[in-house]
Amino acid sequence: MRTLSRRLVVMFLLAVVAVVVVVDTVLLTVIALMNHPKGAMPSLPDHTWLITHPGSVMLCTLLVLGVIAISSMYKIESLRGGGAVVARAAGGERVANATSDPQLRQLLNVVEEIAIASSMPVPAVYVLSHEAGINAFAAGYNASNAAITVTQGCMDLLTRTELQGVIAHEFSHIVNGDIRLNARLTGLLFGLIVIGVIGRTILQFAPNNGINDRKNSGGLAVVIFITGAAIFVAGYVGLFFARIIQAAVARKRESLADAAAVQFTRDPTGLRNALVKIGAAPNGSQLPVSDADELAHMLFAPGMEQMFATHPSLIERIKAIDPRFDESEFATVRSELLTAKPRVESKVETSDAQRLQQMLATAVGINAMQVAQSVGQPTTDHIALAQAIRYSLPQNILDATGSPRDALGLMLALAMDNDAPLREQEINFIAHQLGTDTAQNCREWLVTVDQLNALQRQPALLRLLPSLRQLSTEQRAAILLCLNGLLQRGGNISPTKYALRKLAQVQLRDVAINSPLPQRLSLPAVVNEVAILMSVLAHNGTDDPQQAQRAYQAGMQFLYGRITVPYQPPANWAMQLDVALNKLDRLLSIEKEKLIETMVRVVAYDNKLIATEAELLRVTCATLHCPLPLMLGENDGVVTS
Repeated sequence: MRTLSRRLVVMFLLAVVAVVVVVDTVLLTVIALMNHPKGAMPSLPDHTWLITHPGSVMLCTLLVLGVIAISSMYKIESLRGGGAVVARAAGGERVANATSDPQLRQLLNVVEEIAIASSMPVPAVYVLSHEAGINAFAAGYNASNAAITVTQGCMDLLTRTELQGVIAHEFSHIVNGDIRLNARLTGLLFGLIVIGVIGRTILQFAPNNGINDRKNSGGLAVVIFITGAAIFVAGYVGLFFARIIQAAVARKRESLADAAAVQFTRDPTGLRNALVKIGAAPNGSQLPVSDADELAHMLFAPGMEQMFATHPSLIERIKAIDPRFDESEFATVRSELLTAKPRVESKVETSDAQRLQQMLATAVGINAMQVAQSVGQPTTDHIALAQAIRYSLPQNILDATGSPRDALGLMLALAMDNDAPLREQEINFIAHQLGTDTAQNCREWLVTVDQLNALQRQPALLRLLPSLRQLSTEQRAAILLCLNGLLQRGGNISPTKYALRKLAQVQLRDVAINSPLPQRLSLPAVVNEVAILMSVLAHNGTDDPQQAQRAYQAGMQFLYGRITVPYQPPANWAMQLDVALNKLDRLLSIEKEKLIETMVRVVAYDNKLIATEAELLRVTCATLHCPLPLMLGENDGVVTS
C-alpha cells in the first residue's frame, strides 16, 4: 500500500506539471495578445517573450498550482466525514436498521454477517434506489467510518449468494485499506479535473453575442469566450491524466478484491454469477449519477465507458474465477433475467440455531498457530457461524441499532465490569460524564448483557457503530472521553471486559480520525510496549507463573532474538496495556504482521487458546487495525468462556 501511495503521488505530480504547462500556455497567450502594441501584428509568446515577462509566467504558474491545490484540499476535506458523505453525494439513501422491507433486510443481514465473521464494525449501508445497473462501492477513511453503497439493480437481480460475493468484494477494499487510498485519489483527481470545470463555467457565463458583436463589446467578450474554450480544452489534459491514474491504481486493486472476495466466501459461484449477470443485464453496471467520473475507481464494475479502463474486462474477471466460462452464457442468463423475480432469504433454519448452541456448549482447544494467517481472511465457516450468532442475539439487542440512545446504553453496558461494587462506581462515573439518563439506560441493559456468552458479546458491540455514527461530533467526543476514563479506572477489570471496553474506544475514535497517519515506528523502538503486551498475554493464559514466564520468553526471543526486558506482569495492567496498544498501532504493516505472529506464539505455548486469550488477541488486532476473524476450532468447535 505504501508503494502504491508513493506511485500515486509521483503520477499526480507529473500530471500537475502537464496541466500547468498546458494552462500556462493558454493564459500567457491571452496575456500576450491582449498587450501587443497597437498597430503591430499579434504574435504568440516565444521564449524571448517568456524571458522578458517572468512576472506573468510566475503569476500564471502560481495561479494554476493554487487552483489545483485548493481544489484537492477542499475535496479531501469534504470527504473527511467518512463514507456516508460519498454515498449521499452519489444519491444514496441510508438503509434503516429497523427496516422491514425484505430486500433491504437481506442486504443488511449479508453486510452484518461478513462484518461479524471478520470482526469488523458494521458499515453504514446505502442504496441507490433509482439505479437499475448492478454496481456497488465502499467509501470512507477506515473501517469505523466506512459505508457500503449498492444499486437497486443489485437487490433486484442478484440472489443472496451473489449479493454476498459483491459485498465481500467491497469488504476486501475496507480490510486492505483501499478506501483510504481511494479517498485521497478522489481529492487529488478533483484538483486535476477542476481546470476543465472552470473553463466550462467561463463558457456558460460568457456573453452569447460575443463573437457576433465584437465591435460593440470591444472584443472583450470574444477574448473571454476564446479563453474559456481554451481552458476547457486544456482541462481535458487534466481529465486525461486523471483517467490514467485511476486506471493505474484501480485495476490491480480490483483484481485483488475479486480474489479476496472468493477467499472470504470460499464460494466462487457467488461473485462469478454476479459478474455474469452484469454482462447479461440490460443496464449492465451503468451508474449514470453525476459523480460517476469521480467514483470510477471505487466501483465494483465500470459505471460508464471511458478511454482508460479502471477495471479488468468483465470476461477477464470471470475467467480468473472460472477458467471454463463460455461467453454464450450471457445470452442464457439474459433470457432468465427477463422472467426472474427478486428472491430474498428465508428465516434462519433450525439446524443453524442448533449448531450454534452446540458450539456454545463445548469449549474446544484450537491450533492457535493458524490464527496469524486468518487476519482479514474469514472463510465460509466464519460467515456461517456469524449468521448463526446474529440470529442468536436477543431481539432487544437487534432493535438497539435503531436508536442511538439504546446503542450507547448497550455499548456502555457491554463494557461494564462484572464485580458489583466496581460496576456501581462505573455507572456513577457515566452519570457524571454523560448524564443520569444514559447511566440509567446502561443499567437497564445489564440484565441482557449478563446473559450473553463469549461468542455474542463482541458481535453485539460491533453492530452498534452505525447508530453511534449518527450522534454529533460533540456527543461522540464526550462518549470517547467517558470510555477513556473507564479504561483508566480499570485496574482490576477482567481481560474480557477490558477487551470490549478497548474495542469500543478504538472503533468510536476511528469514526472521527481521518487525519494523516502519525510517524511510523519500528519494533526496536517499542520494545517496552511489546514487553507489556506479551506479559499480559502470558499472564492471562495460565495460572502457572513459571509457564507464563516461559511463554513470554519464547515470544520475546522469537521477535527480538534476545530478551532485553524481563518478564514482569504489570500491576495496573489495563492502563499500561492501553497506552502500549496505542503506540503499537503506529508500527509498519510488516512489523504488525511479525507482532501478531509473536502474540500467537505466546498464547499457543501450551497448544491451546482459551477464551481470555482469544478476546485479548482479537481486541489487540482490532487496535492494530488488523481484524481477526472469529476463532474456529477443530471439529467445528469454537473458543468460549
